[in-house]
Amino acid sequence: MNLKILLFPAAAACLMLGMHYAVFKSLICFFQISRPQVKIPMYAAMVILGLSFFTAFSLIHWRENIWTVNWYRFAAAWTGFAIHCLAAVAAAWILLAAARLAGLHLPAKILGAAVLATALAASAYGIWASYHPVVRQIKAEVKNLPKYWENSRIIHLSDPHLGHMYKSGFAERVTEKVNSLNPHLVLITGDLLDGMGGPYRENLAPLNGLSAEHGVFFVTGNHEHYVGINRALEIIRETPIQILDNQAVEINGLEIVGVSYPGINGLQNIKNLSGTKRPGTTRIAMFHTPTEMGISKKNMEEQHFANYWMPETSYVLNRKLGADLQLSGHTHNGQIFPVNLLTGLLYRGYDHGLKKINGLLLYVSPGTGSWGPPMRTSGRPEITLIRLVRKNKN
Repeated sequence: MNLKILLFPAAAACLMLGMHYAVFKSLICFFQISRPQVKIPMYAAMVILGLSFFTAFSLIHWRENIWTVNWYRFAAAWTGFAIHCLAAVAAAWILLAAARLAGLHLPAKILGAAVLATALAASAYGIWASYHPVVRQIKAEVKNLPKYWENSRIIHLSDPHLGHMYKSGFAERVTEKVNSLNPHLVLITGDLLDGMGGPYRENLAPLNGLSAEHGVFFVTGNHEHYVGINRALEIIRETPIQILDNQAVEINGLEIVGVSYPGINGLQNIKNLSGTKRPGTTRIAMFHTPTEMGISKKNMEEQHFANYWMPETSYVLNRKLGADLQLSGHTHNGQIFPVNLLTGLLYRGYDHGLKKINGLLLYVSPGTGSWGPPMRTSGRPEITLIRLVRKNKN
């Protein structure tokens, strides 16, 4: 296994401990805590909470029971709260420094209280928002759009992460919202299941009610691999959802090309692909990550790592495919502020929204569900309603 992959968990644990140290040390300063009887238990709690998500991750993969599941839920929510605390602490120190330069005095205890209140308010809003995706409409202008598909309604879902956090009730609400939009197609670009476990069959059951004139299509994401790709596909095949595993289908001049995560060696790997796109047809590509579809690494672990931390955004193979529109997800738009600033840098601005790349339209969904912390403060989760319109030749 690559050394970078082995070192990643250790680096992530150090980062989490460092984040917690910055928060706890700042709160000790703001509240002027000096008694060892208080500071020592606080630092002990800091270590336990700083490693809580890692212990929860390990325990829930070792054995799923009421204790490990609830510890995971707590640890995930705490991690989101800690990230908000860190952002609030950074803002407090900047405010304190600015006040001192201006010759003003800000009571430290009030700053500490403001940090906690801000983090609590952001986390509470984030939890509510994560369970209430909005419907976002976008217009995609494509050349040579078949008349049948003009002003059609295509629903794009990505990253529902059905598992321990987002369960059958969430899936039912999403299904009701989608059906109310009377779509022609529903396209799901991966991470339908959450890799942390859960009652998958029960959670998926409401999606059996998805109603679309020309069907529901799905491509895998990285979390289907965390579940176990064969197990994940077996569960999804029990539903009416049609899996496009490096496969193309054509419906009335609209060609849908599904590329499985983590990618392909070349276009020859796609079954039923018509080669050069025929005149008068439109081609939509479904791929989980907003990255190059071609595999650049020698094994799955390295490709996973690259798609997270060194994403390839040349889109060479994607444009060679001749797709008019690519639908992706994966990034969650960072999910929690200020993590979205990092995803924007990593994906060179291709981390959310509609982008134009040398003739290729790319739409990156911020996701319908969430992973880890059940919070959304870098933008709302969404059900995307895409309307295809003919591009003006001028």
